[in-house]
Amino acid sequence: MAQDLNNQEPRPGVVRAPDGQVFEAPRAAKPGGKPRALGAGVRGVFGGVLKVIRTIWRLAEALDSALWRGLKLSIHSSTRFVGSSFRAAAAAFAEVFRWLPSRSGRAYAAGSSIVLSLCALWAADEIRNARADAVSFDKIFRPPIDLDDPIVARVDGRFVHLSEVEAFARAGGQIQDGEDLSLDAAFQRELVDAYVEQRLLARAAAEEGMQRDPSVQRRLNAARDRILASSYMEGRIAAAVTPERVKRLYDSQVDVTRLGDEIRARHILVASEEEARAIIAEIRAGGDFAAYARARSLDRATAPLGGEIGWFTKDMMAPPFASAAFATPVGAVAEPFASEFGWHILEVLDRRATGGVAFGAVEDGVKRFLTLRAVEQTIEALKQEEDVTFFPPDREGE
Repeated sequence: MAQDLNNQEPRPGVVRAPDGQVFEAPRAAKPGGKPRALGAGVRGVFGGVLKVIRTIWRLAEALDSALWRGLKLSIHSSTRFVGSSFRAAAAAFAEVFRWLPSRSGRAYAAGSSIVLSLCALWAADEIRNARADAVSFDKIFRPPIDLDDPIVARVDGRFVHLSEVEAFARAGGQIQDGEDLSLDAAFQRELVDAYVEQRLLARAAAEEGMQRDPSVQRRLNAARDRILASSYMEGRIAAAVTPERVKRLYDSQVDVTRLGDEIRARHILVASEEEARAIIAEIRAGGDFAAYARARSLDRATAPLGGEIGWFTKDMMAPPFASAAFATPVGAVAEPFASEFGWHILEVLDRRATGGVAFGAVEDGVKRFLTLRAVEQTIEALKQEEDVTFFPPDREGE
């Protein structure tokens, strides 16, 4: 039987050793083995995730148990503390009630009553004084005091000063140059109300976006340019017409005012000799000198006055101007002459001998002369600095 077993052919996958022992040979991987290995890997990952979940769950249970024990311990401690505090307070009140009927307790109660009564009377007096001081709502919210520039109103949380109202009234021609606006006059003439109304209307327009309208922008730009030009010219005139300069010019002409003559004249300033001669011919033919000066003179300081210059002496004008003026008879128009500003058409209106003229009599005239000269020099300097080109209408077809 054993011989038969030894002689029996081994099964497939079984290896027989020389000593007769039998071993199973490693099985070869069958087709489709890789999917089985992949499935085993997925099962391993899934098992790991389950272990992590179980671990977290157990940790949460342990933490919840610890928190619950801590909560119970805190409640128990709080209850013991509240109970102890209540018992201590009850014992203290009981001791006070046992102490009050005694002689020292009655004295303490009487003294405390007196102190409380005095405190109540003091509080009532303070309340009565506070009511007397706060007569009205406006007294509680008074504006700060500004002695240099008083506050006249408040618009949307912003204080309005008297200087703002004065600038508004001066721009509108409601007060004249050199006139001071007092606080009483600002309210009596209703200038404060007018200023506040304008502020409210302007803010309402800005909230509606009207400042973005092209026509409104043009008007704003024109007003801005007018204000800036006026402010700039005022500064130049203020620098040119100072009391020192007025007195110095008078002193420089004092001999002339005593010994020489002075002339009152008017002139027209044009760009070319041809234009000057054409205008002179029209004036000598009966044309209105003042009308030509207003329409065609380049001297915009004297053009609105019909070319009127006023009284002047020889030393007050440039040499070409003075020579032509003092060489022309009264009522005559001089031949055209040139200066650094252009070509002049000059008419002498009057002539008089000067005497000892007091400074006060000519001060305004000197100021006016210096003002006109400052305006003319400022405009001419700006024109020379900038490239200015005019485009008049084409009248060739007329």
